[in-house]
Amino acid sequence: MASRPINVLYVTSESLPYIRIQSLGDISYSFVMAMREQGVDIRLAMPRYGIISERRHQIHYIKRLTDLPIPIGKESYQSSIKSSSMNSPRTKVQAYITTNEHYFTSRKGVYRDAKTLELYPDNNERFLYFCRSIVEMCSLTEWVPDIVHCVDGETALIPALFKLTYPEKFEKTKFVLSIHTFEEQYISGKSFFEKTSLPKEYKDYFIHQNKFNFLKAGIEFADTIVFSNRSYYEANLANPDISGGLMDLLANKDVQVLPNGIDPWSWDMRKDKQICSKYENDLEEFKYNNKVSLSQKFELDYDPSIPILGLILDVNEYEAIEYFIENAPIIFKDENIMILALARVETRYKNTLNLLAKKYKKSFRVQFSTDLSLFHQLFAGSDFYLSLDNHDPTNMNLAFAARYGAIPIANDFYIDRTLFKPIDEKKGFAILFDKNKVGEFHKAIEKAVKIFNNKETFNTIIESAVAQKFSWDNSAKEFKTIYTKLLKGAKLEK
Repeated sequence: MASRPINVLYVTSESLPYIRIQSLGDISYSFVMAMREQGVDIRLAMPRYGIISERRHQIHYIKRLTDLPIPIGKESYQSSIKSSSMNSPRTKVQAYITTNEHYFTSRKGVYRDAKTLELYPDNNERFLYFCRSIVEMCSLTEWVPDIVHCVDGETALIPALFKLTYPEKFEKTKFVLSIHTFEEQYISGKSFFEKTSLPKEYKDYFIHQNKFNFLKAGIEFADTIVFSNRSYYEANLANPDISGGLMDLLANKDVQVLPNGIDPWSWDMRKDKQICSKYENDLEEFKYNNKVSLSQKFELDYDPSIPILGLILDVNEYEAIEYFIENAPIIFKDENIMILALARVETRYKNTLNLLAKKYKKSFRVQFSTDLSLFHQLFAGSDFYLSLDNHDPTNMNLAFAARYGAIPIANDFYIDRTLFKPIDEKKGFAILFDKNKVGEFHKAIEKAVKIFNNKETFNTIIESAVAQKFSWDNSAKEFKTIYTKLLKGAKLEK
């Protein structure tokens, strides 16, 4: 008789198809789909933000999970946990959606105010509420997952809340914490602990450098920690200051490093409905048609003699925005490139970027949009994709760009060279530079222009980029192995 599949609850702050603000939205969706294809009975949980349409996504009530009182310190706010289905051409995953007027549905933003782009000042309380709602949902329904898998700072309180609120009920459940970055640790004053309603004798497990720290608690109470970028993980080992000292807590923990993948259905240039022209066995024609279309989107006459560099600027990456603005006179000096940018930025940056677009109208255009179809079109219609990021070590946009034939030009922010081979190596396809070194950025642009003007070399590199799969297959199998060994009490190999 076949054994039942492992059941996993994957808890995240965002996921497609509901919302995508950061790369986590892509990762969450593609991960649960990949694990489902591995035979894991995985379900996803996330909040319902005001921007998410219940009608469009067919989010509906669960009778037993309506108007649950969720305590936050001395206060209590009602929550309804609703249900939805996430679908791909090959499988589907059930999603549990936490709804609450005070913290989520009344707000159009996810982490930031939709108009001002300022971070919500009560984000820590909002995600404590969300985490607590998931614990109460499992308790009320008597569902004891084999594995609860949480992601980054927003959901890092999950292991502690399960273990300390209902220690006997969830005694057999194991907890996995994925860490993509240490930047968002969700830190508050020590008094924030009182809002958790947890036993006071455990308070020290939540305190790091005299502050309440979500990610610290996650590390303390998780059974296994998983990083997605080996370069980032090794850099933190070498210099614990990058993590704010949290890496020191990992000495006696099970730690794994497994790269993220991308969803093969969402990012298939043969089938992508969000781009102008699908791939039909002619890469040059695919790129040409999409470059013409992208140029039209930016109200630009396409010039095939000038390379198009796609660029995404996000409010989370203010250093990248300022670096671009500072280097604009050097970038556009020769007028031999066209940079097409999609931006989600604060008003002060929006005004500056508009001035740059006016000053360098022959070389720079910008649109302020979060339309995901434009993201797909940008990658399909660019010759190169420019990344100035030093915030997100997942490198997901580089993967999307490569899959659609846009050669990455990237600041070497913990780039995993096993996935993104430098252009100087055999079958390499990525131009890497260190933006902290004077002149390297400009040299990278010059290298890109030189490559573009040598069509044989250019096409060879594009073919190498497109050939990359960035598949979840190997990592999904390893995650399944991790889950299995945790349940058996077996030691994991590092």
